[in-house]
Amino acid sequence: LVLPGFLESWECISVSLTHQSRSVFPPSIPKQSTMSSSCDNADCLAWAARDESGFLSPYKFSRRALGSDDVSIRITHCGVCYADLIWTRNGHGDSKYPLVPGHEIVGIVKEVGSNVRRFKVGDHIGVGTYVNSCRDCEYCNDGDEVYCDKGMAFTFNDVDADGTITKGGYSSYIVVHDR
Repeated sequence: LVLPGFLESWECISVSLTHQSRSVFPPSIPKQSTMSSSCDNADCLAWAARDESGFLSPYKFSRRALGSDDVSIRITHCGVCYADLIWTRNGHGDSKYPLVPGHEIVGIVKEVGSNVRRFKVGDHIGVGTYVNSCRDCEYCNDGDEVYCDKGMAFTFNDVDADGTITKGGYSSYIVVHDR
């Protein structure tokens, strides 16, 4: 999935996911009727599944605020993985809608928190399957967050640091911890 110009316009995006001879295409409906936001200042544009059909449609929401250890990334590309299809269609029975898939993210750093030293604005960066962990247990301290004693957070369809549901890379930007 390539999202050129995603921040500027809905019209420059074309999405097609095919699974078992079934294609899902975004609707050609006026913007105002397809956007939905959790609050008035929603600024993240995305493609989201609204139910088990897995049909992706435009969605607008707010990301969590940038923390002192966070990096805000303008997403330029996101891979399409079979996991995206499974979760958009509630294949594991735990999908939380609206669900913004995508965990193979590439982008450009647009802002960094005050404690961030590893990255700077303009750096090209990638985000994988996990976006959060306790960062205190033995596994996290060894760089093995996937085995976190308290549990790690998936890039989408999981609980983020602020208690909201994580939303993935089929979106215009993402905020993640710098680790």
